[in-house]
Amino acid sequence: MEENTHQGIIPSKKIVNKIKKRKSIEIVKGDPQFYMNEDIKRLSTPWSIATTRAKQIDVGKLPPGVILDPAAGSGVQLLAYSKELKRPSLGIELEKDVAEVCAANMEINSEEGVHRSLDRVLIGDGTDAENAVTSYWSSLRENGNKAQPPIAMLHLDPARPRDAQNHSIEEMKPDIRLILKNWSKFLQKGPKGPAVILDLSPRLDSIQRAAVDGILETSFPGSPRTWEWLSQGGGRVDRLSVWLGAISSNQDRRCIRMGRKRIISMIEGSADEVPNIISFNKPPDFGAWISIVDPTIFHSGLHDVWLKNAVTPETGCNWIRTEGRRPLLIHTDPLRDVDEVQGFVVASGKIIQHRLTPPEIHTIDLVADSVSGKGIGKITLRCSLNPEIHPTLQRRLDKALKEKKGDRAFMVDMEIFRGGQKQDLFVVCVER
Repeated sequence: MEENTHQGIIPSKKIVNKIKKRKSIEIVKGDPQFYMNEDIKRLSTPWSIATTRAKQIDVGKLPPGVILDPAAGSGVQLLAYSKELKRPSLGIELEKDVAEVCAANMEINSEEGVHRSLDRVLIGDGTDAENAVTSYWSSLRENGNKAQPPIAMLHLDPARPRDAQNHSIEEMKPDIRLILKNWSKFLQKGPKGPAVILDLSPRLDSIQRAAVDGILETSFPGSPRTWEWLSQGGGRVDRLSVWLGAISSNQDRRCIRMGRKRIISMIEGSADEVPNIISFNKPPDFGAWISIVDPTIFHSGLHDVWLKNAVTPETGCNWIRTEGRRPLLIHTDPLRDVDEVQGFVVASGKIIQHRLTPPEIHTIDLVADSVSGKGIGKITLRCSLNPEIHPTLQRRLDKALKEKKGDRAFMVDMEIFRGGQKQDLFVVCVER
């Protein structure tokens, strides 16, 4: 028998009592509760995201076995899978203190069931699959369980450097290549291959994503995969993941708009080229519609899929802007009122006013008077302004319109070209 290189921890009241004694570890309240400190909390997946991701998996497509996370951290995502899929969980964590926290979280969130006796956390190197499996089965035997459960699914959320503007796969720990290479022979495989989810940095560019595709193809030749971009509405990609084999979709890309606790909208398809934008040599017509859309539809390449659902065949439409946090679409008729469309709409309204200058501290009362004369009682500044004064401008505008009754509106910025000169135009749109 090989020597155990990983120390097994059984989730138990004993490990919970040990964690309780640590001054740096506290219960984080929520649904459910977890033991964490600030560093662990910062690196942990929010429970709403973790459970939403777990609910996306069709348990009927998973082969039998254990859910594995070879870089488990606090165990939040692993616990979400275990709860939703009703499967035992195996977490591996290099740092002993973190591994013990993970085991304590398993214990306080475990539901009764036979498979709970198969739950373990291993202290050790997650890339060392051979010895990890040996240690796992050995831990089960030592506690009277002769089962040698296979690995049904692998989830990996590698750590990456803090505060970096861009990330590369070489910076991620543990090494993705080693994880997939070393665990490949232990993963159960169905007709579409094994079940693997890689939770990656949303800052990976297309070259880095292609490199990940290459690693996956080398590790699991021919297994289909689905890239997923997730937004929580802040004008950026919040989560980027790739779903392989048994849990991949029939499409190669997926875009999700997430609310506080559930998916608001989801679209799938294949990537299209970034569309051309329209140039204006005069302000757009009053009565036309402008919509601000979530930028993830462009990051995912699914803008054409979204647009085909968003407008009727009779509607004229063009993109004004496709980059940045506020892509803009101009269109002749309102967008369709269906979830897969509206979930990716930040704001949409009819043009009622043009302004040649941005709101400023000394002109904010004039802006308020001008829009209130158009029947506006509330306006949100959704334009590019100096971030140091943007909040102040919004507060003063809200205060100036506090007693006014009327419709809601928003202000966006766009470019027009007059006599070959670029000029910023600020457009007020009333929401309908």
